[in-house]
Amino acid sequence: MRDLDSLREQLLDYDGRLERTRTSRPSDLDTRLKIGLQHLNLTLIDAIQVLQKCLEARQQFRVFLFFRLPNLRKEIEKCARNTNKSGDLLSAVTKPKVIYEKPLHLLGRGDEAVDITSSAIPQRYRLVDCKALTENTVLRICEFTDFPVVAYCAISYVWRNLRIGKSFVEGGDGVEFDVKGAEEADPINTDVLYHACMASLRRGCTHLWLDRLCIMQTSKDDKRWQIKEMYRMYQSCSVCVVLAGGLQYMVSLEEETAWIHRGWTLQEALAPPIIEVLFAWKLHSGQAIAATGVGNSERLEEVVPNQSAVTSLSLLLKTCTTGVISFIRDGHSNSLMVEAKIFSAYPMQHTYNDIPFWRPTRKIFSPNVAALCIAMDNDMDEDTKLYAIWKSALMRTSSRPVDMVFSIMGLFGVTLDPICFTKDDRLSATIALARAILEKGGRATWLGASFKLPPSKQLPTFSVFPRTQVAGKALFKGQEVSEMMDSEYHCPWALVPFPQGSMHKNGFFTFTAKAVRVMATTGTEVPSTSPSPSILKAKDESLWRVCDTIDSHNTQGAAFAVLLGWFNVYVPNVTPAHDADNIRAMLVTKHAPGKFHVHSYVFLSMRCKPWVTAWEERSFCVGPETPSDIEVEPEEALVEVTTPPDLQLLRSAPNFPERSRPTLMDTAARKARWAVPQHTLERHYGKNIDSF
Repeated sequence: MRDLDSLREQLLDYDGRLERTRTSRPSDLDTRLKIGLQHLNLTLIDAIQVLQKCLEARQQFRVFLFFRLPNLRKEIEKCARNTNKSGDLLSAVTKPKVIYEKPLHLLGRGDEAVDITSSAIPQRYRLVDCKALTENTVLRICEFTDFPVVAYCAISYVWRNLRIGKSFVEGGDGVEFDVKGAEEADPINTDVLYHACMASLRRGCTHLWLDRLCIMQTSKDDKRWQIKEMYRMYQSCSVCVVLAGGLQYMVSLEEETAWIHRGWTLQEALAPPIIEVLFAWKLHSGQAIAATGVGNSERLEEVVPNQSAVTSLSLLLKTCTTGVISFIRDGHSNSLMVEAKIFSAYPMQHTYNDIPFWRPTRKIFSPNVAALCIAMDNDMDEDTKLYAIWKSALMRTSSRPVDMVFSIMGLFGVTLDPICFTKDDRLSATIALARAILEKGGRATWLGASFKLPPSKQLPTFSVFPRTQVAGKALFKGQEVSEMMDSEYHCPWALVPFPQGSMHKNGFFTFTAKAVRVMATTGTEVPSTSPSPSILKAKDESLWRVCDTIDSHNTQGAAFAVLLGWFNVYVPNVTPAHDADNIRAMLVTKHAPGKFHVHSYVFLSMRCKPWVTAWEERSFCVGPETPSDIEVEPEEALVEVTTPPDLQLLRSAPNFPERSRPTLMDTAARKARWAVPQHTLERHYGKNIDSF
C-alpha cells in the first residue's frame, strides 16, 4: 500500500513538472534536462501501459488495492495524455528545420557555392545530416532553435593553404565546392566529407558539426554568437574527428600537416569527451602503440575498407612525439614500425654515417606535440595541464591575433565578449583572460610558458607574443617559436604550485611566492654548482650573487629569484630520472617602489631542492617597466628563418660520441630512424597484405 501511495505521488509530481515544462520556452530548457525528460518520457509510457493493463485485468489478477486510492484510474489516464503531450513538446524542441538540401554532384564553386544566407536564422545551431549524405548523396543542413540533443560529431580541421593532392580514393570522383562568404578557404571535397560522415555514423552520431557549413559565413552577427558557443559545441559533441589535412585532401600518417599549429584546434582537441583522427590508410584494422613500448595499445579501426581509418588523437600525438607507431594487424603477431609525422616535422640532417644510412636523423620530442600530449593526459595534475595549454597556445597561430585568446578561454572556464576587443588586440584580451582566471581562484599557470622567449614588455609575466598569420607557424624574429620551447611540464606536487593572486587591468600581477634576493655581479664570477649556490647564471647569460640574510632585507635596487617550481622533461608514459636542472626561478628586478618586472629565468639542479624550499615567502607586484610599455610595439616583417640543427638532436647517430648512459630520448631517436613510411608499406604489401 505504501508503494502505491509513493507511485501516486510521483505521478502527480511528474504531471506538475510537465505542466511547467509546457509553459517554458524551448531555449529555457537545459540540454541535459531535455535528454532526461526524453528518457523519462519513454520509461513512463512503458510504466503507464503496464498500469493500464493491470486495471483491465484486475478481475483476473484480483488487483483490488488500486481502487483504495481514489481516482487512480483517472490520474493514470491523465498522466498518459500528458506524457504524449510532453513527447510532442520534446519533439518540437528537438526536431530541426531543413534549411539547405542539394545533391552532392550539383555542388560547386562560384555561383554553385553553398549559401544558407536566405534560409538560416542568425544565432541558431545547425548540423549536417550524415545519413542523407552517405545514403542519398545529398548535403542536408538542419537548423535547431535550441541546442541540439541529437548525437553529433564535431570536425576539427584547418581552413587553408594546405597541399593540393589527388583524391585519396582510388578512382574517386569527389566534387570540390565552396561556401558563400568563405571562398578564401580551401574548397571542401565531397569524398572527404563522405568519410567524415562515415566516421561519425560509426560512433552512432547521426549528425555532423562543421563550422564552415554550420555557421553563416556571410553574417557577422552569427559569427560573433557562434564564437561564444564554440567551446560548448565541442564539449557537448559525442565525438570529435580531426581531419588534419583539411577538407580538400585526406593525409596519411607520413605527411606533415599544419593542424597542430592553428589556434582554434587546441580547444577542439581538449574540449570533446572523445577525439579521433581520420586519415588515409590501407593496412587494415589492428592494435597500435607508441614506439616507447610503454603503456597500453589502442585500436586503429578502418572506416572505409582499404581507404581510411581512425584512432585516438592521444595515441597519434604520442607516436609523433617518438616518431614511430608500432602496428599489429588483427590476426597477426608481428608488428610494423610505421613512420608517424602527421603532427610534427622531422628531417634534421642526413648523413651516411648514420644507421640505417638511407634514413635521416629525425627531430623527435617536438615541444608543440609534447605540450598537447600533456594537456590531454588525464593522469596529469589539472594545473599541469593548464600550463601545457599556455605553452601549446604560444606555438600556434591564427589570422586574427585576438583569436589566440578566444580559442582557449573556454578551456579555463571563461567567456569573453568578442565585441569588446578589436581583431588585433591580443594584449587586452590576454589581460582580461588572466584576470578572470585569477578572480575565480585559479593559478598563474602561464608563468614560464617559455624560458627562451624574452618577456613581453607590455605584460612581462607572459613571454613576448609571437607573430600570428593565417597559415604557416608562429614566429619570433623569423624563427619558429617551437624551436624556442622545451618539451617539459610543471610538477606542482614535486615542489610548489604556481602562485595565486590578482591582476590589474594595466597588467600588474600581485602574488606571493618563495624567493631569494640576488644582486648583479661581474663576469669574473664563476657560477656555483653546489646544492646551495652563491652565484646564479640566468638564461640571458647574466650573473647574480645570492645575498646573505642581512643583505636580503635591503630592497634598494632589489632583484629576486622567485621560485616557479619543478619541471620534468616529457617522455610518453615515462618520467626521466636524470638531472635536467629541473628547478626553475623567475628573475625579477625592481624598477619603482613596490613594482618589479621580469628580467630572465634561472635553472637550478635538482640537488638544490632543500635550499629553495627554505626560501622566504615574499609579495611581489610584477608588470610593465614603464607606462609606455603598455603600447603595442610595431610588428616585424614575416620572414621565416631556417635554423641549423641542434647537436643535441643528432645523438642518435653512431658516429656521435656516446653517453655513458643513453637517455630515453637517445633510445627513441635511434628507433625512429628505422620507421618505414606508410606508402612504402602499402605499396609493398598491396593486395597481398594478408601475408605480413
